Amino acid sequence: MSPPPNAALSRLARLRGGRTSTPRGKVPAPPPPRRGLRLPRPSFLSALALLAVLIAGWFGTHDSAPCPTDAKLTGPACAVDGDTLHLGGHLTGRRCSGGDLVRLWGINAPESGTPGHRKSQDALQSLVAGRNIACAAVDTDDHGRTVARCCAAGQDLSFSQAANGWAWDYAKYSKGAYAGAEASARKEGRGIWGAGE
Repeated sequence: MSPPPNAALSRLARLRGGRTSTPRGKVPAPPPPRRGLRLPRPSFLSALALLAVLIAGWFGTHDSAPCPTDAKLTGPACAVDGDTLHLGGHLTGRRCSGGDLVRLWGINAPESGTPGHRKSQDALQSLVAGRNIACAAVDTDDHGRTVARCCAAGQDLSFSQAANGWAWDYAKYSKGAYAGAEASARKEGRGIWGAGE
């Protein structure tokens, strides 16, 4: 026994994705108008506003992370190398001593005796010279040094070292906080990523 004609047409319509055949000589009715959300055409000012947001977002990815507001370690400092300070220390020639040893959080810089070590130290020294440094302790490393986020003149020192090419993101601890700054320095050939290093 064959199914009734209406049931056969319904089944055929389901198989064809909802389309049914139109009897000969009849024109199918147009689909009903859509009643969904209709977006207005963007005006010139809204296009400018969107462009400003995009530009701010692009440049914002290269900006430093905000300085910690809970900095309890403060004072003058000198650079031991590209990622370590003596907070409250002083510089005699190239030797930095005195005060508390503080390791900058989130970056790693060239070690003594490796290419770029002295220039990395000099770069950090130029950032801290004559300035009051504010640090917020994050941890203590295996050598008993305080690991901290430090700022000078409102600028994150770890970010500055990575962005200027004198250190790289220490992803094991930073979770990529300075990866963008490092990538930019590599691309532009700054610091240790330059042809002269």
